[in-house]
Amino acid sequence: MTGFVSSDPLDNLTNVYQRPPCISAKRVPTTNDVQPPMSFWQNGLGGVIYQTSGAGVWAVVGSAASDVNTLTGDDSVAVSPISNNIDLLGTVDQITTTSGVNSLIWSIPDTFVAPGTIASTTTLTAGTNLAVTDNATVGGTLNVTGVATFGTIDLTTLVLSGTLGVTGLSTLGALTQIGTTNINASGAAVTTIGTGGTGAVNIGNATGNTAVTGTLTSSAGLIATTGGITATAGGASITGTTNINASGASASTIGTGGTGVVHIGNATGNTAVTGSLTASTGLVATTGGITSSAGGAAITGTTTINTSGAAVTTIGTGGTGAVAIGNATGNTAVTGSLTASTTLTATLGAITATNGNIVLGTAGNKITSTSVGTTTVAGANSFGSVALVGGTATVATSAVTANSLIFATVQALGTVSVANAIAITAKTASTSFVITSAGATDTSTVAWFIVN
Repeated sequence: MTGFVSSDPLDNLTNVYQRPPCISAKRVPTTNDVQPPMSFWQNGLGGVIYQTSGAGVWAVVGSAASDVNTLTGDDSVAVSPISNNIDLLGTVDQITTTSGVNSLIWSIPDTFVAPGTIASTTTLTAGTNLAVTDNATVGGTLNVTGVATFGTIDLTTLVLSGTLGVTGLSTLGALTQIGTTNINASGAAVTTIGTGGTGAVNIGNATGNTAVTGTLTSSAGLIATTGGITATAGGASITGTTNINASGASASTIGTGGTGVVHIGNATGNTAVTGSLTASTGLVATTGGITSSAGGAAITGTTTINTSGAAVTTIGTGGTGAVAIGNATGNTAVTGSLTASTTLTATLGAITATNGNIVLGTAGNKITSTSVGTTTVAGANSFGSVALVGGTATVATSAVTANSLIFATVQALGTVSVANAIAITAKTASTSFVITSAGATDTSTVAWFIVN
């Protein structure tokens, strides 16, 4: 360290407080460099010049190369120094300045509060928690690996491997959630999904079940594309048109695993079932009727229709097809009256009135048979007509028994002018019977009718 050389012969006798020294050194003065007040210090040749007020306190007063007179910020306002100093300050919870050696260090505090909008052109990473108390708009993808809590979130794509806590409204263009997702896990707030859009809302996964605690309300439709919709406790209340398995070949199962009643229908309209409706126990219509408009009603097991009450049971009155009642192995019993508006046909077995009569109660009613024998070969017919030859005819029919009541009457005279008496003179069970006239040459036509 060297001092300036003076030409004053009395220099050594001069008081340093009257003539402060000017020191040149290749370093910055420190608090250990205590010099008389008003002393100067230059950091090397052409370097920064300092002046002390005493007690090791130094301040920059200029430079041999250039002086900094003002500093200008983004607002284009020039700031001039006061007492040779310009303070470079931060903002609480936003940016902090710290003094270093020949430097000022700007840094973001541990808790950062943004005064407005944060725009990141690449990646925004939070070391611990990222809390947004107002709105957060993300145009690209927001990846969260830790915990993110937002008051309101509005973004195009959200990918989560950690936890997302939203206290306000969430508006998502698309949400991809990996891991357990809790929406309104506590509190009394309503959880609304998909009510404002026109697209489908897909809920569920490929391997497990999707459980809903409480009530799930769908304003449009609720569709299970792969598995089933199961209400384990309580019921499924659906308002509006409900489609179950509207397409595809999957079976629709309702109420097979429970012990309670399955109610289907409504108070004002009809309930239409396309395809087959199978009830494993009973199918009961409490107010209206059960109508099969196309196809049939296939019921396995004991079927009970109108077992109590005074309601009328109507089967097949509105259609043009046949109404088939009965089974292949047992009898079909009808309690009360059975009325057929057109025809009552037994395809297998007989129609038996165990207690009561077969009543033809209207003028014009008749017994009609479409299978009538017209020769001596009558097959299995119980009705027919035959022409006598030489006053006799043997009618071959398997309908006859040894105890058959056979009624015969002349329909047209043959070689006689007056009808002769006729009689059944022989019966061979399952084979034939013989009609004989009192006239040996009688060729009249005789009608016959077997009652077994």
